[in-house]
Amino acid sequence: MSALPNRTITLVKDLLFQEKYHLSHTQTDLMAYMVNVIYWALEVDGYFVIATSKVMSDLPAMNQKTFEASLKVLKDLGLIETKIVEVKQWNGKPKLRGIRLTQKGEEYNSKLVLPSQDEEVKKLKQELKERDEKIKEQEETIKKLSISEKVEESTKPKKTEPQLELNRTEFENFLLNVTKKFAITSQPICNGVPKWNKNTTFYINSYNKLSIITQDGEHKQLRNPEEINHFWQWLSKNPQRVGDKIDFSKSPTLKQLEKRLLNRTIKMGNSKETIESFIECNNGLKVKVKNQKGEVRVIVDKDTKKPTFITPKTLNQYKSINNKNPNNHLLNTPK
Repeated sequence: MSALPNRTITLVKDLLFQEKYHLSHTQTDLMAYMVNVIYWALEVDGYFVIATSKVMSDLPAMNQKTFEASLKVLKDLGLIETKIVEVKQWNGKPKLRGIRLTQKGEEYNSKLVLPSQDEEVKKLKQELKERDEKIKEQEETIKKLSISEKVEESTKPKKTEPQLELNRTEFENFLLNVTKKFAITSQPICNGVPKWNKNTTFYINSYNKLSIITQDGEHKQLRNPEEINHFWQWLSKNPQRVGDKIDFSKSPTLKQLEKRLLNRTIKMGNSKETIESFIECNNGLKVKVKNQKGEVRVIVDKDTKKPTFITPKTLNQYKSINNKNPNNHLLNTPK
């Protein structure tokens, strides 16, 4: 049986339906009654059980002979179907007449129902309330991040190196834009975030909250302001990682290496150097780096003084110092 359309629960005479099928007033009254039995009658195998005595009680102006005659007309017109069904739930398991509307019968009164204005207003108010709550949550998150960052800045030892800091407006815009984009698409933002297991995946859940999928596939919403702040600060300083989920089971391609590692500062012995470019060779990669004096060179073997061929595996021996944790490898984030 197809899904029934919305209609009023009270008996309503559908004059257009009556005219279409040339029904008498009595037949139309009975059709209106049959349409509404779905709201109170017991359903058995898709048929609604109605006793003749019940109809006579509900429609006192109609006698049994008129009822049976009108019922036959509705059946012959293909507006209803009837069947004798066994009501196993009742004592004695009586067999009674069941009726159901046909596709044509479901048209009765279906065009007379208009959307409730009150319901529409309630729906709009609820949507407005939910929107305001989301905005409030975002403002509270930004406020917590701002406070956390100020505390962190006040406790930091002064550094001689110049530090590039995002101003607050840019940071807020970055956070809101990423949140909005990934809340709509439900796609992962990234993985391989420092201080987290490398396979931990970050995403925005349906409440516009920062969440993770652990390596075991468990979904969790982050609630610790320090963890949330750490993620957004790291991502804002590594915007190339937005939308980039690393498959750690595969060696990265040259394009992926360039996306993730170019302009990253690494520690080589006692010196700090910035990765300038990768040069693809048959045996691996040659890496050009620039020191703090601006001098560019190719990484060489300390014994042979010849260019060192680098693979993703050997590149991982160098440490990234772009992140707060100097022990983070370039290609593998430790557990």
